[in-house]
Amino acid sequence: MKSDPAGMQNDPVTPQGLQRVIIGEQILTIETPPDLDALLDRAAAADPQAVDAIPYYAILWPAAHGLACDLWEQRDRLPGLGVIELGCGLGLPSILAARLGARVVATDFHPDTGAWLRRNAELNCVRIEYQVLDWNACQDRSHPLCGQPAPLVIGSDLLYERRHIPALVCAIDALCAPGGQAVIADPGRDHLPLFAAAMQAAGWHATLHPAGDIYVCRFDRITASLA
Repeated sequence: MKSDPAGMQNDPVTPQGLQRVIIGEQILTIETPPDLDALLDRAAAADPQAVDAIPYYAILWPAAHGLACDLWEQRDRLPGLGVIELGCGLGLPSILAARLGARVVATDFHPDTGAWLRRNAELNCVRIEYQVLDWNACQDRSHPLCGQPAPLVIGSDLLYERRHIPALVCAIDALCAPGGQAVIADPGRDHLPLFAAAMQAAGWHATLHPAGDIYVCRFDRITASLA
């Protein structure tokens, strides 16, 4: 049975928009909500103060495309590699990684994301595990994924809220296996230098690679985990 977002038949936020995305030699199909305004109205009506309920997941962000392009360049290392994506949204990087042979766990916090991730995984005939993840749960290592770190942790456009940076650093530190790497793609948001500095303070070596309008940030651990 296909996994469909709730309320498909009569909901103005029914998935109808299909985007074809070409990454290297791979052609992917990503389905997006056609009416972002309706999603925003729904979130505001439910709780105008709930900033974390804003449906950022509903847009196929340029940074996700940039991260997927970087994964294509790393394709030779992906078969069989464990990958965890933070803030997966519609799932483009996770789907490409899975298509290239990686064992992918996609994570996000928004309650609507899981259905969209699963739907897009089905459209592209890949298997991806999805888990709800609050980065704050990584600070005390209470989330089950903290006991299953991956060699590669990825994410794109995660820095739109400055207050999230400490929890994001802890999440990367908890979920990246010893000797592993984190790759974060960012469109050059104001908080990128602060995030890079926080990662360095936590014992990670940072390198930034401009890729068009996107910065691909690689982090390699140079000291022991924060745990």
